[in-house]
Amino acid sequence: MFSFLTHRRIRKQLAGLEPCPLPQALDLTQARKVLVFVPHPDDETLGCGGTLARLAPLCPVKVVLVTDGSGAGGLPEGAGAVRQGEFVRALARLGVTDSLQLNQPDGAFVSSPDLKRQIEKLLADYQPDWVILPSPLDYHRDHVRIAAFLEPLCRRSASVEQLLFYEVWAPVPATHVVDITDQVATKRLALAEHATAMVCGDYERAVDGLNIYRGLYLGRGRVAEAFWVEPTRTGSLFPAVQAMALNLLAIVCGRK
Repeated sequence: MFSFLTHRRIRKQLAGLEPCPLPQALDLTQARKVLVFVPHPDDETLGCGGTLARLAPLCPVKVVLVTDGSGAGGLPEGAGAVRQGEFVRALARLGVTDSLQLNQPDGAFVSSPDLKRQIEKLLADYQPDWVILPSPLDYHRDHVRIAAFLEPLCRRSASVEQLLFYEVWAPVPATHVVDITDQVATKRLALAEHATAMVCGDYERAVDGLNIYRGLYLGRGRVAEAFWVEPTRTGSLFPAVQAMALNLLAIVCGRK
């Protein structure tokens, strides 16, 4: 139950809304060093490929593939190694040459003390100021679990100034957008490298539609990727958003 004070605060926030509050354009020139975590091969391109293509000439960018990409039993034997190669080639299309593969089980990600220490060392050694992460609202358990595992580790890292959550399987509550109009062709070339995944769905059409929709925030004819951006030195909405995501997933799965 909401308290009276909570209701009053919400009414005050509603009264103060602008006529059409839109996400802001993200200033990529503020990034000094960027670390990106992706659950599976192709998530880097689908979720933030255009943004990575824009960041690559501006600052160091390192992309970490968390799972082995084997498809959780839905792909032929050996598909993981094939997809890992596709991941590296897609990054090259985006202008990113620095990557790391953690080889966690696809479709069954679970945290562990060893993995926690590995991530903490990576953060301490690489010292990113921006970390790009999967959204806890995504309709994939690897995405949700990986976001929940990484968020507190990144937030506690001394160098990290802001977290940027990208969207793949479900929209994020966007606070910022990146204009990728000039990177659309590059993003499509990178996505085409993921031949294994492309057989499973029309991902190009889906992500084109999502990016065109997000481009509405920037004006006619623009194309964009959206992010929920959280500074690490302020209060976090992540626990509340994560709780909402788990409740939504319970409804989707018929458990509520």
